[in-house]
Amino acid sequence: MMNVLLVDDEPWVLEGMRTMVNWDKYGFRICGEAENGNAAWAMIKVLHPDLVFTDIHMPSVSGLELIDRSMHELTKPPRFVILSGYDSFEYAKTALEQRVEDYLLKPIDEVEIETILEQMGRKIQEEHASEEMHQRERALYVNCLFNRLLQGENSSDLEAEVEGMLVMEGHENMACLLFEIDTGKEDVQARVRDLAEAHWSEPFTDAEGRIGVFAAEMKGSLELLETLGERLFEIYSAQTSIIVAFGQHSGGAGAMRTAYDKALSALKWKRYQKKSGIVHYQDLPLNEGKASVNQKALTNLLQTILSAEQDRLEGEVLALLINPASGLPMSDVEYVRVQLLALEMGVLKQLKELEGDVDSFKQHIQNTLGGITGIGSYPELREYALILSLNALKVLQEQRKEKECSTIFRVVQYVNQEFREKLQLQELAQKFHMNANYLGQAFKQQTGKAFREYLNDKRIEEAKRLLRQSRFSIADVAVNSGYPNADYFVSQFKRMTGMAPSAYRKQQ
Repeated sequence: MMNVLLVDDEPWVLEGMRTMVNWDKYGFRICGEAENGNAAWAMIKVLHPDLVFTDIHMPSVSGLELIDRSMHELTKPPRFVILSGYDSFEYAKTALEQRVEDYLLKPIDEVEIETILEQMGRKIQEEHASEEMHQRERALYVNCLFNRLLQGENSSDLEAEVEGMLVMEGHENMACLLFEIDTGKEDVQARVRDLAEAHWSEPFTDAEGRIGVFAAEMKGSLELLETLGERLFEIYSAQTSIIVAFGQHSGGAGAMRTAYDKALSALKWKRYQKKSGIVHYQDLPLNEGKASVNQKALTNLLQTILSAEQDRLEGEVLALLINPASGLPMSDVEYVRVQLLALEMGVLKQLKELEGDVDSFKQHIQNTLGGITGIGSYPELREYALILSLNALKVLQEQRKEKECSTIFRVVQYVNQEFREKLQLQELAQKFHMNANYLGQAFKQQTGKAFREYLNDKRIEEAKRLLRQSRFSIADVAVNSGYPNADYFVSQFKRMTGMAPSAYRKQQ
């Protein structure tokens, strides 16, 4: 519905407009009524009406002053329709020159006002549709721009474009506000846009689906950004799990990635504590904030888990738990804890990519091992790592087999439907993201025949059907069975049936 505000210092006019017009019929609802310009101005700023009907002569602030103030002070002013007495016609002409949509002479005529509502309704709806499309296009563009920055792309052109978008000069502190919320992401983004300040960015979504907002430190924008985070936490924390994290770094657009990394570190730390809440990077415990993940050791361990090399598992686990800086496995329990948290996240990511039940696995680990943050000794952490890795190896292996069986089934279905097309095993492997040699072996295991043999059988069976049921020429039968070369078709048909296609047709 579109919102309309009625403004007139005569109560009987307001009552007449409220009762004589079928506002719903034209997609409008009355969001407020005001009897003077000051009250109307306050309502416009709060209610953001799409359309305002206003008298010209009113106490304190006239209708023309109300229109002029809206046009100059509001980013998106409403559309206005003037209500005028006969002696105010010249005022109405002046108003029309100020981009007022139309005017009505008192006493108000029902047909006239409904005609205006019909016209305004179309205009406003078209404008809303255009704005929504522009907003979606801009959101996609901003998302792409920021993710290029977050993924490490470093160029002066990219930074200049970001600085221009945030209306900044390149030397301000940069802040990142990051949300992780279980539900209502689109609603969160809409609320962020509604509360947006001049030096905030469009909300963006990072690679893991978290919602973020950047701000440059200008005119108190960072304080307002914190207020936004507190407000959103207040709104959503009663309904769902939400973490709000802040990171800040100096250096203009070039500092945005670091600000994001800090916010992400704070968010992960809060998540690792199994808590919702608001967290600032600078408030993290010293070890938690600075401990980094040994990416090489983590990659090796995950690869060992994925390849189901159980005999190598314990060695790779121990390699992950050794602090490269000291070479001692028990020198820093907090460092070990960070490695295990990264291992958990890596396993969950792999399981998600294989379309496994992530929530079920998390619950199983929680029931079996408890929470990692409550473990305080290296031996306990090492035991936790080994059990987690063994469970992950088993679940990922089972899920991979299940997914591969499902994929092979889909490959066979695809061949059954598309056998008339030019099909190559290598191309099918690429299409279904599999190794070609493995696909060939799995296909034979599933169907009992090699891929090429299975494909030829399907085509010959189709050729037999066409020879029995149609009057196609031999060449047309060949093409419609998947053999563009008629001679090759005839030779294959003879090889597989012991007779020429023409003889088969006569026999039938």
